[in-house]
Amino acid sequence: MKKRKTLLPALALGLAVGLGVAAAVLGDQLAAPVSGIIFGLAGAIGGVSASKLIMAHFDRTWTPEQRREIQRAERDERNVAIREKAAYSSWYWTLYLLWALFFLTLILRGGMYTALVSVAIVLHCVFYMVNMNRWTKKL
Repeated sequence: MKKRKTLLPALALGLAVGLGVAAAVLGDQLAAPVSGIIFGLAGAIGGVSASKLIMAHFDRTWTPEQRREIQRAERDERNVAIREKAAYSSWYWTLYLLWALFFLTLILRGGMYTALVSVAIVLHCVFYMVNMNRWTKKL
């Protein structure tokens, strides 16, 4: 049963690597939008499958007592309130930054601005973690 949990993500990770390599090798032979779609799919599939594999690895290393504690912490009202307040705060920290970069990318038609949007999304996640820490101390 445990092998089944990791078989599909492992195959998906192989597919993502294959798509990335194919897009890199074919490079100039593909139209720019097609190349972008292939690289985007490779990144998305690779990210989801790699995170699933990492979580499956950590899930195997936890004891049953640790699993119960994690499940209890996920449903704890205080932790839920902290996550909600952190998400609310971080969203307003980065909302305008994300919209500005999105419109800049549309107006200037991609290029390095697409990378800036990716950086802004990562910053949004960092702000979320910082705000979770801040709200943990306040509540």
